[in-house]
Amino acid sequence: MPDTDVGAKEMAPSARFIERKIEPIAEKGKNHTPLPSSHVEARFQPSEKAEQAWGLYNEYARISKDIKGKDEIPDDAAAVMQRIEGEMAKLWTDPAVRKTIEIKLRESIQERKPYRGTLRRYRNLRTRLGELEGEHFDLLRNQFLMRQMTPTLRGMDMARVRAERKDVLDQIQSLENDGEASEAVKRELGGVGRENANVTALIAYERIRDYHSQFRETGIIMTPSRQALLEEVIEQTSKGTWMQLSGETGSGKTTFAKQASYVLNGEPPQYASGEKWGDATKLIGSKAITPDGQVYYEFGPLVVGLTGCTNSIEMEEAIRKGVEGDGKLVLLDELNKFDQDALFGVLKIASTLRPGETFGFKELPGIKLRMAKKGFAIISTMNPATVRYERRELDPAIDRLFYGGKKKVDYLPMDENEPELYEGFLAILMDDNGRIRVAEEELAPVYDEMTDEAKGLVYRKLSSDLADHGTLYRFARATSEIHKSFEQRENVAQTATDPGFLEKTVLDMEVLVDWMKGYTTEVEGGLSLTSYLRQKVHDFYTHIETEADQAIFRKIFTHFGFEIERTPVSISKPSYGPLTPLEMGYLTPKTQRPVTRIGEEIVPKTKIHITPDGREVEYLPVAASLEEGELTPNTFISFQDGLYQYLGVNPQTNEEVFVPVASDEKEIIIKQDFAEFKKN
Repeated sequence: MPDTDVGAKEMAPSARFIERKIEPIAEKGKNHTPLPSSHVEARFQPSEKAEQAWGLYNEYARISKDIKGKDEIPDDAAAVMQRIEGEMAKLWTDPAVRKTIEIKLRESIQERKPYRGTLRRYRNLRTRLGELEGEHFDLLRNQFLMRQMTPTLRGMDMARVRAERKDVLDQIQSLENDGEASEAVKRELGGVGRENANVTALIAYERIRDYHSQFRETGIIMTPSRQALLEEVIEQTSKGTWMQLSGETGSGKTTFAKQASYVLNGEPPQYASGEKWGDATKLIGSKAITPDGQVYYEFGPLVVGLTGCTNSIEMEEAIRKGVEGDGKLVLLDELNKFDQDALFGVLKIASTLRPGETFGFKELPGIKLRMAKKGFAIISTMNPATVRYERRELDPAIDRLFYGGKKKVDYLPMDENEPELYEGFLAILMDDNGRIRVAEEELAPVYDEMTDEAKGLVYRKLSSDLADHGTLYRFARATSEIHKSFEQRENVAQTATDPGFLEKTVLDMEVLVDWMKGYTTEVEGGLSLTSYLRQKVHDFYTHIETEADQAIFRKIFTHFGFEIERTPVSISKPSYGPLTPLEMGYLTPKTQRPVTRIGEEIVPKTKIHITPDGREVEYLPVAASLEEGELTPNTFISFQDGLYQYLGVNPQTNEEVFVPVASDEKEIIIKQDFAEFKKN
C-alpha cells in the first residue's frame, strides 16, 4: 500500500490510481454485511485474487459509467454495485492482493510509457481504416443498388478510398509485423531489436482485444484472411457477379454470404438450402389462398430476390402503380444438393433477365413478374463433391453461371507468421476486461535462444520440441493439422504410403468455439485448461465412427503431445498470475522476438512474487542445474509434505526460489542444495 502521508503528486502513478480509483470501492464495501453462504470458501492464490479484484474494479467502473447522470440508480445496478463493493472490501484485506495489483499496474505503466505515441498512432490508424472500410462498403452498396452517384463519380471516390486505405494498411502492417524497424536494423540484426519487438507485442495485445470485442458483439472474428475474403465477395457481388463459395464444413461460407447481404442490402439474404429444398421449383413459389378465398402465389426465395415482392398480390400492385422495388440477395446453400436439371432451368432464366424486364415461370401460371432494377444477386455455397458429403458434382452448365465468382474458403490459417486460429482462441478466452485468466505456461509457445558467435547475436526461435509449448498453442497446431487432413492437404499424419486424409470427421469451428467459450466457466476453481482440452478431445475421439479417422486423429494429436485414446487424468491447475498487456502480446508467435547482442540482457527481466503477507520476492526465471538435469522455471516438485513450484533464482544471491502450491500458509523456500527434491 502507498504511504498515505506522501502527497499525491509524489506518488507513483500506480499507487495514485489505486488510492483514487480502487480503494474507495473497497472502503464502501466495509459498510455492507456479506451475504450468508453455505458454501465452503474457495481457495485462490494472491495472484488470482488480484485478477479478481481488477476484474471487479473494471465491472464497477462500467456500471458507474452507465448510470452516470441518472436521477436514480436502478435497483438491479445498485444491488450489483453493492455486491462488488463487498467483495472488493474482502479482497482488499489481503496485503498480497494489494501489492500484486500495485506491482502489475506499475509494470504496465512502465512498459507502455515509451510507446504511448506509437500506440496512439496505431489506434488512430485502426480507426481510420475502419472509416475507410465503411466508405468502401458504402460505395459498393451504391454500385450494387445504383443509387445517387454517377459511375464516374463513384469510380473517382473508390480510387481515392483505395489509395488511402492501402497507405493506412501498409502502416498498420509495418507496426504489427516488425514495429516499424528500419531496413538497416533488420539487415544488421536479421530481425528486430527489443524496442521494435515490444511495439509488436503491445500492438498484438490491442489486436487480440479487438478480436474479443468483435466476438462478443457479433460472434465472428474478422481476422486478416477473413476480412480480405469478405471484401472480395462483397466487391464481386456488387458488380453483379454470381458468387460460388466452396469449402469444407464449418469453414465460414454461409457466414460470408450473410455478411455480404447485410453490407449490400442491409438485411438477411433470401435463403434456400439444397439440403431442404432439393426440388428447385420451390425456389419459385407455391399456390396459396387468402382468408376470403382469393387464390394467389407466395413467392419462393429466388423470385423474391428477382422482384423484391413476396407474393403475386404485391407484384400486381407494384406493376399497376409503376412502383420500382429493390431486389434481394439470394443465398443458395448446399448448391450441389439441389436437383441439378431443375436448378439449371430456373437459374438460366434468372441469368438472362435485364433490370425492369417482365418475365414468368411456368410454376406461376398467369403471373406477370418484373425484374427489379437493382439489388439482385446470388451467392451460393457448396461442399466439395466427395464421398464424405454425399454431394454430386455440380452440373457444368450451372458451374458456368458462376464463372468469375468462384472462391475457395479455407479454415483459419495457423502457422508462426499467421497464427489466426490461436489468436482467435486467445480472444475467446479473454474476458471483457482485457484479461486472460489462464496460467501462461498453459497458453504460450516456447522459444529457444540460438547464439551466432560470428555475428555476436542471440536469436529466439520457436522450440522444435513440441512438448515444450503451452497446451493452447499445441492444440491450435494440432487442430490446424486436422483441418489440413480434412481438406486433403499435406499434414503430419502423412506417410510414404498413406496421405493421411480424414474421411468424414473434422473439428469444425463451431465445435472449437463452443469448447473455448465453455472453458470460461472453468477459470475460477475449475479444471486446468490442459485437463479440459484433453477431456474434450478424448470425448470427441471416442465418438468418431471410422477406425481410419480415429487413427489419423491419434497420429496428429500424439504428434503434438496429446494422449487422446485413454481417459485423461486430471492434472493440478496452475494458478494464473496477472499478465501485463506486453506479456499478453508476447503470447502470440506473430509478435517478433528480439534479436540481442551477446552479453546484452543475458538474463531475463527480474520478476516479483508476492508472499501471502504482502512481501516482494524478486527472482530471475532461469533454469537451475541438477545432477539429473535442468530444473526449468514453473516446474512442480514434491518435497516432504507438499507440492512446490520452482520460479528461478534470487538475482542477488543466485539461490533457487520455490513457492508452495497447495497451501498459502507455507513460507517461500530459498535453497542452494535441493538434491533431495524430486522432480514431479
